[in-house]
Amino acid sequence: MSHVQAWMPVISELAVEPGCRSLTCRLLVRHDMPVLRGHFPAMPMVPGVVMVGWATELARAHGLATGRFAGIITAKFQRIVRPGMHLEARLEQGARPGQLQFRYEFRDTVVSTGRLQFGAGGD
Repeated sequence: MSHVQAWMPVISELAVEPGCRSLTCRLLVRHDMPVLRGHFPAMPMVPGVVMVGWATELARAHGLATGRFAGIITAKFQRIVRPGMHLEARLEQGARPGQLQFRYEFRDTVVSTGRLQFGAGGD
């Protein structure tokens, strides 16, 4: 298992819109994800920064984001994400160049949302 795969959830039902403007998929938060070990041992949960990382990796892998990661414009984490949860993910390019919007839901309840900025240049 590669380094990136170790912290990524199991991805299924991936659908990429023609023209690479958006994608939707299901994510399974695995119980054995290394990022859960210290956050928190008695009640593991996914850190918000990891959900931002998932959006970034998915967007890059499917052509929705290019260039270096320039920052988080907005992010709202509304519900704790725990191992075993199945999330619905939606990523789409923003109205402005280099922007990416993400939204994660669990059983029709919004878990987190945000908008990321990518700039010119390498990683």
